[in-house]
Amino acid sequence: IGAGGSITGLKFNPLNTNQFFTSSMEGTTRLQDFKGNTLRVFTSSGTCNLDVSVKSRVVVTGDNVGNVILLNMDGREVPSVDQTVKIWDLRQVRGKSSFLYSLLHRHPVNAAHFSPDGAQLLTTDQKSEIRVYSASQWDCPPSLIPHPHRHFQHLTPIKATWHPRYNLIVVGRYPDPNFKSCTSHELRTIDVFDGSSGKMMYQLYDPESSGIMSLNEFNPMGDTLASVM
Repeated sequence: IGAGGSITGLKFNPLNTNQFFTSSMEGTTRLQDFKGNTLRVFTSSGTCNLDVSVKSRVVVTGDNVGNVILLNMDGREVPSVDQTVKIWDLRQVRGKSSFLYSLLHRHPVNAAHFSPDGAQLLTTDQKSEIRVYSASQWDCPPSLIPHPHRHFQHLTPIKATWHPRYNLIVVGRYPDPNFKSCTSHELRTIDVFDGSSGKMMYQLYDPESSGIMSLNEFNPMGDTLASVM
């Protein structure tokens, strides 16, 4: 019934004792039942262990290269709800207060991504702000890009990401009537910004796929964009 390969962790689902979570070196954390059905696949990287928080309804997984991932029981990564992004030196982690910098935001944060060259940090909050920090000047004010992508509980959190070769940012738009520049009948586009100036460069829209594109990721060559509603 296990996830395959070497089983590295096993926990019953505290909300349904007919189900259990398994982690495996095969590369997944899964929710399964005793009939052998896989009900949900949570992660796709080699996981060494897992735990489940009943109070927070969170699944915690750790892999063999030092990453810890928090996921809601519906499989979504848990965002930062204390409105900060923290910078750590993994060689000097001594506890939860041993971070190097704490970058305060006005709203909880969905995602933080270093640029391919490591020179910039891109963050996406749960309201209407994308930030670009300089990796050598954490104490300096970041570049701010106003953008509508508000949080909604039944929507996959919207996350801005980098182009792998150019200083471009791509992010899905969730039109907000309360957003300053909102227009009537605004489309749910995929927006591309210049990472240096914050200027809008392109807007992509497919009338056959008019949903909110929460996740957008370029392939390593940067010539193909995959989008998820």
